[in-house]
Amino acid sequence: MARKGPMPRSTASCLCVLTAFLFSSSVLSAAATEQSDGENKTPSPRATNGQPFPWDKMRLPETVWPLHYDLFIHPNLTTLDFTGTVQIQLEVLQDTSVIILHSRDLRISKAALLESSRILPLQVLENPEFQQVALQADGVTFTQGSKCAVYLEFAANLSESFHGFYKSTYRTSQGEVRVVASTQFEATSARAALPCFDEPAFKANFSVRIRREARHISLSNMPKVKTVELSSGLLDDYFDMSVKMSTYLLAFIVSDFLSISKMSQHGVKCSYLEERGGSWRSLQ
Repeated sequence: MARKGPMPRSTASCLCVLTAFLFSSSVLSAAATEQSDGENKTPSPRATNGQPFPWDKMRLPETVWPLHYDLFIHPNLTTLDFTGTVQIQLEVLQDTSVIILHSRDLRISKAALLESSRILPLQVLENPEFQQVALQADGVTFTQGSKCAVYLEFAANLSESFHGFYKSTYRTSQGEVRVVASTQFEATSARAALPCFDEPAFKANFSVRIRREARHISLSNMPKVKTVELSSGLLDDYFDMSVKMSTYLLAFIVSDFLSISKMSQHGVKCSYLEERGGSWRSLQ
């Protein structure tokens, strides 16, 4: 039988050293993991005013869904900018305290929640990195299953590129340079013309009203319903409500072209644009 007795001093010393080594290794490993997690953690986004932005993903949340856009747009072909308003009817799919949508290079001057009994101002937070804005108000929760409307006023310069609501020019047969304002929203440039849910899945109906000078014409996706003359001499063109569609399919143009329409032998109305006093043509 083995003899029981005190552990040799050298063995006890080795065990103490080994225990201390394992403990210190464990502590260092935990500290390194914590530091690594801290370094890899993406910082919460900040709005342009320094406040925390309440959404940190590039794709929009599906908490609310647009049903209808009532858009008013007024391009100025002299100052090369535009102003507009949009009222968006929304359906709330999940309880939320904030509405996230797209906006790029737009100066939003007013935002409000429209309810049957009141108009409630909304705070606008901007996250340029993801081209998003957040609409919120203290104490306001959008409840699942309900419907609401938000109203926004905005302004911007006509784009110098061929995306968004942009400025282009042409030269008349007399050599005069004239300006045209038109749109190219595919794939993600509708957000540069109006605050909107600028992803293809967010389909909605659009009603468009365009303000112009009498020397100009305007066109949009749908037939024009009526034109109203204002006391200022400007004209408002109202267009029929569109089918349900993605934002990138929305289109409009303001120019001084002549719009000429004729009926084909099959009873189809065909239209083309022509330079005033010239022979330049394109299909409408």
